[in-house]
Amino acid sequence: MPSTAPPARFATVLGLAAVAFVVALHWVLPVTDPQSGRVTTATAAALVLAAPLALFAAGIAGCGGPASLARAALPFAVVAVPLIDGAARLLWLPAALAALTVLRPALVRLHARWRGAELAATASAAVLAGLTGSPVAVVAAVWLAAYQTGLLVRAGALDRLRPRHALMVAAAGATVGACGLVLAALPDAAAGPVPSATVLLGCTAAQLGLALAARPPIDRWTAGAPVAGGLAWLAPRLVTVHLWQLPAVALVAAVAVRVAGYDPPVTFDPRWRSDLPWWLLSCAVALALAVRLIGRVGTALPRTHRVSGSSTLQAHGRLEA
Repeated sequence: MPSTAPPARFATVLGLAAVAFVVALHWVLPVTDPQSGRVTTATAAALVLAAPLALFAAGIAGCGGPASLARAALPFAVVAVPLIDGAARLLWLPAALAALTVLRPALVRLHARWRGAELAATASAAVLAGLTGSPVAVVAAVWLAAYQTGLLVRAGALDRLRPRHALMVAAAGATVGACGLVLAALPDAAAGPVPSATVLLGCTAAQLGLALAARPPIDRWTAGAPVAGGLAWLAPRLVTVHLWQLPAVALVAAVAVRVAGYDPPVTFDPRWRSDLPWWLLSCAVALALAVRLIGRVGTALPRTHRVSGSSTLQAHGRLEA
């Protein structure tokens, strides 16, 4: 069952922030074809940069396991992937969560032996993978580092990290990421589908440092029963929201363009600003319906055996059930 413990609340807030970033990429800055109304998913680089915060949250509180992730992802794979260009990219995060959930006991034992030194080894592996030109290995190493950092938080290894120290980590990560962007912009730099290892490591460190610095106010804000209960309800539905926000905006765009004859405006122009409220409202309604329908499958609890009956105390003192 969803937990209302402080680590679970903190992890849910981080997961919600990561999902909100992906939603903003598709709802606020939609890539819509004015003729057909088709929506294309965000770039691979944007989705890769948004995932470390979600993986960090999963490392802290865990997730529902491969079975629940599959129940949320399979309907999306059947419905959305054939119809929306690039929709399969959204499945990268559930696939990574499922793999890391299976490996979680081994990663916990790894931390018990190495005491955090595995983060340096993972970061070094990401850099070496970047030098060898393997973007998949780079992403895997950085995502593993983010998840392992969540395990350190869950184990209490970072409890002594003060907010100002976390901000220093965030500043250092932002500096490294900015240097990586500058190097990638050089004329002789080879551009790839995902950011380089330097950019990924720097952005991940900046995200996790800011998250750790914000933990005390987040814990205070979520300590109340209404907020804690709402986060406990939302936690098992975050993967469903992450996936089905794209079909929601695709449905709204298709109906608006093909049925109502809506002409999508240029981003950030006056008509775009005036149309944004009803656009967001329509997408939110479509997403709520999707979560209501698909969420029943993705958050269904496993069946359990129930025993019922009655008992009678006999005259001779024996209990008959």
